[in-house]
Amino acid sequence: MPSFKGKNLDTVSAEFERSWPAYTTSYRALTDGHLFDGESYSGTWIVCTQAEDSQAKTAEFGFLPPQVPCPPDGRVTNWAVVPNYVGKTGNEARQAALRLGFPNVSSQPLVTEGYDDGSHYERVVCTQDPPAGESMREHYGTTLSLRVADSKGSCSR
Repeated sequence: MPSFKGKNLDTVSAEFERSWPAYTTSYRALTDGHLFDGESYSGTWIVCTQAEDSQAKTAEFGFLPPQVPCPPDGRVTNWAVVPNYVGKTGNEARQAALRLGFPNVSSQPLVTEGYDDGSHYERVVCTQDPPAGESMREHYGTTLSLRVADSKGSCSR
């Protein structure tokens, strides 16, 4: 059996169904060690480990989100936590959040009255949702919402 390391789950699943139909496969999230339930993880996640038992005709794959590098030893890792973006510019927060696994970042000024320009991401982040320190397990694939300084550059209303 060839190595599937570095390929995404959708590719591996399709190839296995086509080329090794007699094999039973299982997929394990290396971020928490739980077996893949078919709904909690994305098909874009990357295979990091592969274990085959040709006599039992089984194969197990360990996988991680594409933003998380595969651990060299293939062991279970911990989910990253949501960083504290408060005090950074909206642009800095947005770039870091997209790399971490937030597919969308929204930004709104604290004070919207008289607000007419589109420079949200150039302003300083005042608050964020989800808050810093929470596990990305609950927030991977969700939107990060930022509230930024008003047009005078202040986080107070």
